[in-house]
Amino acid sequence: MGSGVHLLVILAPPRCFTTLVSAMLGHHPQMYGLPETYLFTAQTIGEWWLAHRGTDRIDGLLRAVAEIILGAQTEATIELARQWLLKRSDQSTASILRALAYEVAPLILVEKTPQATERIEHMQRIITSFPHARFLHLLRHPFDHVRSRVNRRLKNLKKVKPTIDAFEAAQRFGGADPQMLWYRCNSNILTFLARVPSEQQMRLRGEVLLADPDRGLREITLWLNLRSDPEAIDAMKHPERSPFARFGPRNALMGGDENFFRQPIFRSAQPVTQSLDAPFPWRRDGAGFAPKVRSLARSLGYT
Repeated sequence: MGSGVHLLVILAPPRCFTTLVSAMLGHHPQMYGLPETYLFTAQTIGEWWLAHRGTDRIDGLLRAVAEIILGAQTEATIELARQWLLKRSDQSTASILRALAYEVAPLILVEKTPQATERIEHMQRIITSFPHARFLHLLRHPFDHVRSRVNRRLKNLKKVKPTIDAFEAAQRFGGADPQMLWYRCNSNILTFLARVPSEQQMRLRGEVLLADPDRGLREITLWLNLRSDPEAIDAMKHPERSPFARFGPRNALMGGDENFFRQPIFRSAQPVTQSLDAPFPWRRDGAGFAPKVRSLARSLGYT
């Protein structure tokens, strides 16, 4: 993968299989998958603390430092990890990632923070600090993405029955139309990758990977110049073996998708059959995807 720190970055909007895929790739014999760190959403650790303190967005980095630097994820090591980071408030976020990479070398770090795709400057920070990084653009059908986000909003509204009224309320909850997050993040990714050398990037539909993992995982490992033998492929089909495949200690529970943490196993998935032209089944008014969303989805291989 070239000289310098070995780094694979998964680029995708939130709720696009990133926790599962990161855990899968991270269990390859030559890779190490991180939880969500949010490192590249800030320039320094001090700025990172200010941006995310009081939220569970700090949990992933605390867990990573506890596991990699201190050797275990316990309530005590999480507190030590907090102090370790606070002492480095004036350091760049890139330097912290380099410290983690040094500890796991020669393994390749797999970094994924979906929220970093919401702003192009966050992704630009990655390539500036790690010019040899590889980028995996992970896709999810926009219908499945919207449905996943609406279901999440239903849970936040404490509504568990997916009636039309409940889905409409969930889609309005929080204001933004869920399809626009899919559109904005993927548009940002494409704009960013337009300036990244072609050999440093790969695009893959998540549904295709999960429907035929042997083929998809082999394609990724060949692109990275890593082992692609049956033993290596099989190892990646056991994401439950990742040290970050479950909830963390009480003082740092998160770091990824809670649904995956509850059942951290690989489950195959079939491609979405919903047409991009079809209305959303939970909308009374027959509304569906906006024209620009349909256009972008089609350019990415969806129908």
